[in-house]
Amino acid sequence: MAIPTPRSDKYNLLSIPLFRPVVPATAKERVAQVLDSPWIGLGPVTEEFEAAFAEKIGARHVVAVNSGTAALHLALRLMGIGPGDEVILPANTFVATGHAVLYEQAVPVFADIDPSTGNIDPEHIRTLISPRTAAVIAVHYAGAVSSMDEIRALARQAGIAVLEDCAHACGARYRDRPLGELGTFQAYSFQATKNLATGEGGALVVPTEHDAVRGRRIRRLGIGHRNDASTVPGNWDYAVDEVGFKYNMSDIQAAIGLAQLDVLDEVNAARARLAAHYARRLASMPGVRTLNHPHTAGSSNFLMPVMADDRDGLMAALEEAGVGTGVHFRRIDSYPMYKLSDLPHTDWFWRHQLSLPMHSLLTHEDVDYICDVIESTVRKGKHQCSQNSA
Repeated sequence: MAIPTPRSDKYNLLSIPLFRPVVPATAKERVAQVLDSPWIGLGPVTEEFEAAFAEKIGARHVVAVNSGTAALHLALRLMGIGPGDEVILPANTFVATGHAVLYEQAVPVFADIDPSTGNIDPEHIRTLISPRTAAVIAVHYAGAVSSMDEIRALARQAGIAVLEDCAHACGARYRDRPLGELGTFQAYSFQATKNLATGEGGALVVPTEHDAVRGRRIRRLGIGHRNDASTVPGNWDYAVDEVGFKYNMSDIQAAIGLAQLDVLDEVNAARARLAAHYARRLASMPGVRTLNHPHTAGSSNFLMPVMADDRDGLMAALEEAGVGTGVHFRRIDSYPMYKLSDLPHTDWFWRHQLSLPMHSLLTHEDVDYICDVIESTVRKGKHQCSQNSA
């Protein structure tokens, strides 16, 4: 089979890009309202977004911030993670997950993954828990939720905290429940490629009102109100009781977020249909396989990852055909600020993983085109993708 001719007239740069941000028209109206208002920074629209996002994902308390990285760092600060504490996390993640641990001078301890899902392996977590372990971070890879029942049970038994990295999982469900109902610390990203995109932005779900109050104070440099603030004209004499960060969201970002919330269910449903179509087309294709996500039927499908015998060769063929791809992720413990760990499943995973285009402007025709390119390429190989082929 010949490789199909790239349809370079459809999109700029590549025919079919890996990501394509989709912003509803109502976002422009909401942002215009903020720009016409007396205030465009952290204000009432951010509060409105926090309440709306909490309701959408089933959470009680949400603190809006300026990035998913800020949400991770703020969570660890609220959880009391500090110098010398060990935090267990997967190496199959974006560097922000590990960097947030280093920000608090804690020690990242890397757990291996289940190579069929890309998510952290609870059994390996069990072997890594020590008297110094303070927390575990579960990353919901590609939008499919990790084995949270097992992870939470391990954490309860060991007396350690749980943080969920939900950067990929906006709108995901776990065992047919909204993810926010789990009641743990959860860090979300609204970066430009995400299912809910505000350009830059994030949110932290916290379990208690106390955490929410303190989180909102820390995200704004630790600034709060004095008990007698009402006696000061203009309330200028604020209190600063601890060192905080400049992590707050702005009302401009929040306005975009409110518009995106209105279409989040529609966006995720479109992604689910595309993922199912990919899976059907790739089911019996030699040299390539999709992931298996048995823990949840409610993935947000942020990524469309496949495992390929010849990942780099397939990537080059797709690029030549005008199709954007990516790798998610190089194992982060391979970077110099971390200690390389013995993670055979993670090492195999990142050397074979390839992300295919996934966004709500993609069509079934696009998926067919991509799969035709894959088929024409991988059928030149001899073996099906398996861990033994590494």
